[in-house]
Amino acid sequence: MSNLDVLSWKDFRIGDYFRVEKGTRLTKQNMIPGDIPFVGASSKNNGITSFIGNNACLHPAGSITVSYNGSVGEAFYQSSEFWASDDVNILTPLQHISMNSMLFILPVLKSVGRRYGYTNKWHQDAMSNDTIKLPATESGEPDWEYMDDYMRQTMASMETAINMLQDVELRQHSLNLSSWRSFLIQDLFVVTKGARLTRANMIEGTTPFIGATLENNGITAYVGNTEHVHPGGVMTVAYDGQKAMGKAFWQPKPFWASDSVNVLYPKFELTREIALFLQPLFWEASKPFSYDDKWGKEAMERTPIMLPVDAQGDPDWEWMQQYMGRSLNDAERTVEICRLLG
Repeated sequence: MSNLDVLSWKDFRIGDYFRVEKGTRLTKQNMIPGDIPFVGASSKNNGITSFIGNNACLHPAGSITVSYNGSVGEAFYQSSEFWASDDVNILTPLQHISMNSMLFILPVLKSVGRRYGYTNKWHQDAMSNDTIKLPATESGEPDWEYMDDYMRQTMASMETAINMLQDVELRQHSLNLSSWRSFLIQDLFVVTKGARLTRANMIEGTTPFIGATLENNGITAYVGNTEHVHPGGVMTVAYDGQKAMGKAFWQPKPFWASDSVNVLYPKFELTREIALFLQPLFWEASKPFSYDDKWGKEAMERTPIMLPVDAQGDPDWEWMQQYMGRSLNDAERTVEICRLLG
């Protein structure tokens, strides 16, 4: 949905389009158990604080409830018959207004309600005489059709987002580690120590310089130095640094690794997906080491990491590839969900 252009909106008096009524007091002691929503001054659960069987002072479905006390300005659309407490005002439309248009109005009412508070309550008369800004037709009336269409599109986007989110959640599950085996890092990688390069000796350029950091894929600078550049398609693991030790990254492009970083050349076909699967395993494997007891080249080579295995007992690289492929697809769908939610 595009952002709303509110500059052309006009002010409309609430009382010209809604009958504003005060709710009716009903104490807990006088409530009869039932299935009729009781709407109180709450910001949650559509304002419903209980369900009752009392029916003496009910309001029709298709109304809006607005708290004028307590959670002042909280507004909800009520889709079924209800009882409203005496902390709530009821806005019943004077002419037919669609549910979607009423939903459009809710945040506008909440915005106006911010002017009021516990000591300056949004009473019935004040609410009726207050104005709210709404889209307008050329004739100067509220553009109910525009509001209905806008909310219809918004609701469709929300439904799509919810369905996508449910698909992602259904695929999430805990990994069964019972059949995993430990492998020494030196049996999987050739470990090479990075090369020192001081700030003073850095030449300006476009080659990533990988340092002992948790962020930005390990990149702390870009250099033009070429003496100790490593090819892309390998991993870097910080073996030094008080917080960054064990932080691993997949490096897709040629780079220079600092002397606080080890470069891992794979003895197998390493893909981005497999590297992303391995990253947290290196972090876990580094925990026995500390800032004073660095995870140096020799120690790293002798450190085991746990991996899923195939029928032959070898690392199941294909399974890791597929697992991370699904995880990345889910992540992309989650980003799309966030975009839809605006």
